[in-house]
Amino acid sequence: MISLHRVLPCLLVGAVLLLPGGCNPPESIPPPPPLVGLEADVEEHLKRTYTRLQLAQKEQNGRQLAVAFGDAAISYHAYDMVGMAQACYRQALVHDPDSLQWRYLLARILQKEGETELALQLYNEILNQNANHPPTLVAAAELKFQSGDAEGARVWFQQLLRLDPRSAPALSGLGRISLQQGSALEAVDFLGEALRYSPAASGLRYPYGLALRDAGREEEAQQQMQMRGPSFPRVRNPWLDEVRNRPIGARIPLNRGTTFFGAGQYLKALEQFQQAVEVAPDSATAQLNLGSALVKLQRSDEAIGCYEEAIRLDPAATTAWFDLGVIHAETGDEIEAIRCYDQALAIDGGHHSARFNRANALRRQQQYEEAAREMKRVRQQVPGNEVAWIAEVVCYLRLEQVDLARSTSLEGRMATGNATRLVSLVARIEATSSEKDSAQLEQILAELAIHRSKQTTLELVESTAMVLAALTRYGEAQQWQESAIEAARAAKRFDIVDRLQGNQERYSRGEPAVDPWPEESSEESSSPGTGEGVGSESGSTSQ
Repeated sequence: MISLHRVLPCLLVGAVLLLPGGCNPPESIPPPPPLVGLEADVEEHLKRTYTRLQLAQKEQNGRQLAVAFGDAAISYHAYDMVGMAQACYRQALVHDPDSLQWRYLLARILQKEGETELALQLYNEILNQNANHPPTLVAAAELKFQSGDAEGARVWFQQLLRLDPRSAPALSGLGRISLQQGSALEAVDFLGEALRYSPAASGLRYPYGLALRDAGREEEAQQQMQMRGPSFPRVRNPWLDEVRNRPIGARIPLNRGTTFFGAGQYLKALEQFQQAVEVAPDSATAQLNLGSALVKLQRSDEAIGCYEEAIRLDPAATTAWFDLGVIHAETGDEIEAIRCYDQALAIDGGHHSARFNRANALRRQQQYEEAAREMKRVRQQVPGNEVAWIAEVVCYLRLEQVDLARSTSLEGRMATGNATRLVSLVARIEATSSEKDSAQLEQILAELAIHRSKQTTLELVESTAMVLAALTRYGEAQQWQESAIEAARAAKRFDIVDRLQGNQERYSRGEPAVDPWPEESSEESSSPGTGEGVGSESGSTSQ
């Protein structure tokens, strides 16, 4: 740990920190930091920062000079040049001892450097001037809690709660104090309320689970603990936001990378996003975009860490939660995928892609009733999405609720303007029905022909064979089925060839098909990340 006295041995006047040692005169400027191994844009930015500070020292005084020192400090702070940032914040306070902004940002650096007492002293000075400053109340309370002073932390969390009864950081802090002190029921109330106001704060799920467990609610406790994550609630903090948004070096490669990404040049995009992360490791956007480029380059294992870091930095990073879910689904970890989709939906209940993919993960776990309910919600919100309709109908078929499957698929046809795949699905349901209507099947056969004239797909060909077999035209059915088998082989869809051959054998024996939608469908309807307008691939960039 770097000692504060070694970083800047300076005596500050007035209400500013009183430290032993000598004192730089108020007008002095610290020596420029070494600029070695930096990106060219960053180096240029920091050179300009120092030059502007030198110019301000010659031409300005008082609060104007304080602003110049403070602005320079923000730039150094943003690039994690801690010593230089401290020195400039201190000089800003010399020229404007009443500034809360410079005092707060200096305290944040001191806190990060382990100078707890000095950071608390500054927080106290801020609260003496403005007892209702939420970012300071949170920072001071958290620092006291981490230092073992739970009662001192409680005072400030309660003050924050009086200012805003819906403050998730205050409720969270009070809940963790109650949990630590063995007041399980009180902890459950505080933490549950915090999660209600900040559902993206996945870092609260574990302590909430502990509180539930201590309160004897074991099943709920397990559910909450399984949803644990790295995100905690925050208050709006324009001063810290200014620090986070300052690095110019991150924005340039981010913009370049996004351009490459949009053009499908993922390797070049990766290089730019890596530069952005090097310059601004605390940028959630840079981490998210780096993860997205890794996904496109088939390096999903590496992308997971980027998405998790993006979530830690930005608790409301819905895209990161969604993309994590897609990766886990693709690797077969459906439980973790569902957890991630739940987190995305807790942040944004209208995230149709997350709900769609969550429903598919439930379907693959054979939880058909819940999957059908979720798919119904998707297609109610996006009525024109045929894939959501199909997936819901398939769930009813798995539950052997054929009448409901039939009525839903017909409703879907009307909602989507007779979308091809829904026409095909209706054909399959009628072709495998125990009570066949020849006139209706002939009409369906004609409809399939119309759709095949526009686009011939393996699914339409197989559906045609099913209907022909239902009409006892087994010779024709075998011909169409053979075409489907050949198409599957040509497309290297060997995973469905065996199933197609099974129906071919039934037709050769004079028997119709019996399963309208086998689990290995002829064309995937519910893979992770599919569904035009609903489900989407992982790997989305953000500016």
